[in-house]
Amino acid sequence: MIPNVVRGGRLAGLMNYLVGPGRANEHENQRLIAGDDRVTFAYAPGTELSKYDAFEIAAILDAPRKLHGTEVAKPVYAKDEVAGGFLTDEQGKKIKVGSTPTHVWHCSLSLAASEGAVSDSQWKSIAESFVEKMGFIDPDGAKSSRWVAVHHGASKNGNDHIHLVVQMVREDGTKAKTHNDFHRAQVACRELENEYNLRSLESSVTQQQGVRGRTGGA
Repeated sequence: MIPNVVRGGRLAGLMNYLVGPGRANEHENQRLIAGDDRVTFAYAPGTELSKYDAFEIAAILDAPRKLHGTEVAKPVYAKDEVAGGFLTDEQGKKIKVGSTPTHVWHCSLSLAASEGAVSDSQWKSIAESFVEKMGFIDPDGAKSSRWVAVHHGASKNGNDHIHLVVQMVREDGTKAKTHNDFHRAQVACRELENEYNLRSLESSVTQQQGVRGRTGGA
């Protein structure tokens, strides 16, 4: 199982993409698989999702960030448009020119095409276990992140997969930990493969870095 992690700041845009038709009308039966209790209270797992539902779910996920006013962002540095490298000041430090929001954590979990499709109930268990392994769930609730898992059919290559969307501002207004999250996602997938008897699909660091920043709406 291969995880593809991307961070962004367009929560409503991402949800709209996930329940939409896709870039080549490949999405079908767009439905809720699992999520935070607040999400599943409003939308039961298995519910087919409309664009209206997508915006409603985005609002539920984004509520802690708006309530606390917490900003999650990464710096943007000046680049040399010709050489392609970063520009530096007299002390050799990169020159910061702004920041970009990263409060939306988006991860797809994809199976091998030869694996076929797994049931929604199994995907639900996998999704719940994955967010726990990533440290997004606090047993006491205060430091939990709101999240949702969506299924919209196999990829164009026939890979069954789900998308997880996680809010990086936790219930108490603090920021979720994302340090080394690309590697931690790989480790979690290796564990889930063993737990659910799934085919092991190792994605290299190069492959993982190559897809960073590419997402439909995040």
